[in-house]
Amino acid sequence: MNIQSPAEDKIIVDLTKQDMLELEITYEEMDYSTIETRRVIWTLLDEAGKALGREFDPSRRMIIEAMPKNEGGCVLSFTFPEGKRKFLPQKQFLKKQHQNLICELESTDLLYKAVEGIRRFVCGAKSSLYGSSGRYRLIISCADDPAPIKNILSEFGKTESSDSLTCCFTKEHWRELIAENAVEKL
Repeated sequence: MNIQSPAEDKIIVDLTKQDMLELEITYEEMDYSTIETRRVIWTLLDEAGKALGREFDPSRRMIIEAMPKNEGGCVLSFTFPEGKRKFLPQKQFLKKQHQNLICELESTDLLYKAVEGIRRFVCGAKSSLYGSSGRYRLIISCADDPAPIKNILSEFGKTESSDSLTCCFTKEHWRELIAENAVEKL
């Protein structure tokens, strides 16, 4: 567990896969409306207080953002904005980042078969398509559990959960073929 405080009103907690196992929670199970997630949040705030030499009140207004890591852990960002109370929600909530899936496919035939297989799972998900040297990369941004999509895509090409850096690399170095709603358009 790595705890940092880049500003007085912000804490970043970087959890490894092992940390998640010890806390008995997964990224997919995180939901502030459950007591288990609140227990983890309170534990992390307590650990942050000890590490940083400050006290953090878990009943205080805060914004909590969670982003999964490829290795199985996640990064939690806690923000305690003061003086902005009128813009904050009345209760705490956990904002989860969309998880990106990248599937690299070797041919248009495999691309169309993959899209046909996942069409029913990606309603409302953002998707884009990129090409390079006869290969294709389909990027899908999922708010829900990406496992069913990932399982189907892995039958047709190399599929991995991806951070935003890998997506940015693809967008910069591959040719954009379909910017939005690629699955629906294909």
